Amino acid sequence: MLRRDAFSLMRKEMMRISGNSANIILGIAGRRVGVEEGRALLSKAEALGLKTPQAMPEFVRVAVEETNMGFGKIQVDELNLASGLASVSIANSFESEPIASSTKPACIFTLSYLEGIFSQLIARDVRGREIDCRAKGDKLCRFTLLPEPR
Repeated sequence: MLRRDAFSLMRKEMMRISGNSANIILGIAGRRVGVEEGRALLSKAEALGLKTPQAMPEFVRVAVEETNMGFGKIQVDELNLASGLASVSIANSFESEPIASSTKPACIFTLSYLEGIFSQLIARDVRGREIDCRAKGDKLCRFTLLPEPR
């Protein structure tokens, strides 16, 4: 795993070289990592003989909270598999360092990661937004995710 400051330095260098395109790259990379993590978790569930995750909210909750990807302490605050709504908070998001250093949410990679993993686990394309961010001075980073309209 990378140290927190390594990611911050990579982001700054990407911003220096490519400007706001860095955020697009981080978003694409985060979603890809989330999709791959979701697929791996689904394969593990299948190998254990579990039914579809959509029928098992606790599997989805534990899968997301225990990914151990180093993104921070993830907590699924709300999960409604029927509607696809998920609310997630992270107490110590690696992207929100230094605290209170931004005027807008900073967890672009993490948001995209959550979109990717939830898209796989609930079998619906999910999009989200970061509503609170420690980089803005908020207590936690909070995300709301919903399936895209069909």
